[in-house]
Amino acid sequence: MLEVNHIEILRFIELIKECFPNAEQICTQGSCIRFALLLQHQYPKGKILYNIDHAIFEYEGQYFDIGGIAIKTTHIPIEEYGILALDKLLKLRYGTV
Repeated sequence: MLEVNHIEILRFIELIKECFPNAEQICTQGSCIRFALLLQHQYPKGKILYNIDHAIFEYEGQYFDIGGIAIKTTHIPIEEYGILALDKLLKLRYGTV
């Protein structure tokens, strides 16, 4: 398996934004978890972190969201929220927050 570097992840994010011009708006207004799921699908060694307001993706100590490089604050692994909270979080969508 080829190694992934952070530049590759940033380029993937830019490709998403080029293909979907409103991606940044959508992924910052209710669909950040869905975007993090896309990143995790593409880069399965990473993990999704959440802090009740925003999901980010961590890969080898670097953090990403639709804006590119993200800052980790009080984010914890999404699994730590429990199954019922995850169900609710995964139902969040653009326009519902």
